[in-house]
Amino acid sequence: MTREEIIQQLTQTVKIMRRLRIIQVFFDFAMIYGVIQILMGGAMVTMFSMTFTQNNAMTVVFLISLVDLCFAFIRRNHRRDGMNLITGLTGQLNDQEAQLVQLLHRY
Repeated sequence: MTREEIIQQLTQTVKIMRRLRIIQVFFDFAMIYGVIQILMGGAMVTMFSMTFTQNNAMTVVFLISLVDLCFAFIRRNHRRDGMNLITGLTGQLNDQEAQLVQLLHRY
């Protein structure tokens, strides 16, 4: 791969990781909200404007946590791919490339 192709792929990877992080934060808050509702509720739990039994509410929170975990694995795979791309960059990095590498490390 040429240097320009690597930079283009890194840019796309950073954009995808940024979107995935936003989605994952949403599911993190939904999971925390669900756990709080289960702890505060009794036999019937109201979550997301719906009433569930406590067992069904725990199932919903479990499924939300599974989705959150899947997004974490997807982000990890993108990060690993980005790190592999970074190893393909040889020579001195200019400012834009260095910022891109820092963004990849941050997400």
